[in-house]
Amino acid sequence: MADDTRQRDIGRIEGRLDGLDDKLDSIERLLKEQNVASSESRKALYERVGAIETDIKIGAGIDAQVRARLDSFDERLIKDVMPTINEVQRWKVAGVTVIAMAGFAGAGIAWFANWAWDVIVSKWNGAP
Repeated sequence: MADDTRQRDIGRIEGRLDGLDDKLDSIERLLKEQNVASSESRKALYERVGAIETDIKIGAGIDAQVRARLDSFDERLIKDVMPTINEVQRWKVAGVTVIAMAGFAGAGIAWFANWAWDVIVSKWNGAP
């Protein structure tokens, strides 16, 4: 009888060990799946970071090109365009001055003509 009890105890232990083996196999499978999933996730993350780095490099290149073109435009504006603008402004001031002087001269001539007409008319009418 003691042998039967021992055999049963050994059978129970073997059954539990088989259950532990199954659990260990499922844990191992789960760990492998998690490792694969985390590797794929890291790979996707690295690819996205790489794409962002590429976008940043492209953006920096475009920024450098734009800055160079703006600097070139600024130099050209100062060198070529601003003297022309300043000259046109000078012409404008001179033109307005000439027009104002012509207006004053015209007003003076008109006043003199009006005065002279009044004198002539008064002389024709016999005024002293």
